[in-house]
Amino acid sequence: MNFAVTATVDPKTAAQLRKALDQFPLAAQDAIVRKAIRPFLNKEMQLIRAANGNRLPNKDLKAKVKVFRSGVCWGATAYKTGKVNIGQAVGRAKRAAYDAAGTGWRSHFAELGTHTWSSTLRTPPSARGLGWKRGLYHRGRGKFIRGTHASELAHRAMSGQFQTMLVNALNLAIDSRNYSVGSIPKRFGRVETF
Repeated sequence: MNFAVTATVDPKTAAQLRKALDQFPLAAQDAIVRKAIRPFLNKEMQLIRAANGNRLPNKDLKAKVKVFRSGVCWGATAYKTGKVNIGQAVGRAKRAAYDAAGTGWRSHFAELGTHTWSSTLRTPPSARGLGWKRGLYHRGRGKFIRGTHASELAHRAMSGQFQTMLVNALNLAIDSRNYSVGSIPKRFGRVETF
């Protein structure tokens, strides 16, 4: 399940951002936006970790920022997963293939609402629990992890804050450029001046 966040941006502020960014060369524009995206994603990851608590391993949650040649800056938070070779596997064999690829897959599916059991809940075949002929030794035992949908909630909560983070990062870059060089013929204007 993919979840995309769409946020409406004030057209006046978007035009101001564009004009303020155009003062810099393209490489500097990419760096400014990348520096604005990184703290935004870090705050999102804090919210996701807080919502999931100690139920899912925090080490698998990662953030990535990428700048494409077209000028699009892309950022995402997700659970890092390994490559899975499922082949024709179905049922428990399919789940075992995902489990073998690492805990990231389990965290990914569990966070989005799929119920999951810990691998330590398996009992020996001599216990003869429900479904023992089919190897379903986990049935009816222990606690399963309910999906928290924390990433969706964090995206919704944080989507309105990105524009202010971008404005602050841009103003910081403009101020550092204006005050680092002593006598420059043209000073760059802040976002509010456009």
